[in-house]
Amino acid sequence: MGDILNKLFKRRPGFLIDSRETLEEAAVKFGILPFFPNNIRGLSVEEMCAPGMLFGGNYDEGCWEWKGPVVRRHTTAYGKFFRRKAGFVALELLPDFLNYRRKTYPVKPESTEELLLDIIRENEGLSSTDLKAYIFGGGDTKREWNDIPDPENTAFKPAKRKSLEGPLQRLQMGGWIIISDFVYKRTKKGERYGWGVATYSTPELTFGSDLILPSDKSPEESLETVVSRMKDNWPAASRKSLLSLLQ
Repeated sequence: MGDILNKLFKRRPGFLIDSRETLEEAAVKFGILPFFPNNIRGLSVEEMCAPGMLFGGNYDEGCWEWKGPVVRRHTTAYGKFFRRKAGFVALELLPDFLNYRRKTYPVKPESTEELLLDIIRENEGLSSTDLKAYIFGGGDTKREWNDIPDPENTAFKPAKRKSLEGPLQRLQMGGWIIISDFVYKRTKKGERYGWGVATYSTPELTFGSDLILPSDKSPEESLETVVSRMKDNWPAASRKSLLSLLQ
């Protein structure tokens, strides 16, 4: 049945995602796996998933819900890595991926990104709502403005930073932070409802000693390592398209 569906929906043979296990298998196998379609045809969770299983029919079924359990297994990193859209990077490729991306998307001193990164490093597992409370006030996690470098700098004024989505996306594109889990709202009866809300961590906090960035490679050499691995697993993709996805 899987082979028939693969042919019918033009998916890569052998990788029909129909369970949490096969989602994790695909992410680890391909090394780089965006969640949504991109410039490389077929290389996405959406294009590989079984019909009707992208979002599923309830809170426990579908790739959108399975991504949380996969993330918690620490075999992959998950975040908005690909043109600010979400996807997986296998742990095997993560050191080279970070070595390249952190040069490409550096964190500027006294920027919003630096402030957020410092807070996340000190408080693993904060959501964007938590971060807003931490910075702008409104909760126990409020951070006093005199604790922030150069509070008169316009980059740090609350009025200039109502939305944190842009800075959080840039930090994910640079591999400085990842989505470490998803939390859900609960009814008074304890029943889960709504979409999961992302919580953030750093790769170093999540993977610990299992994550060691290469000291013997330049960022450009690390990029070539990632491209080579992707080319092995996706030979139909052109080098240009691979580089475009990774930049």
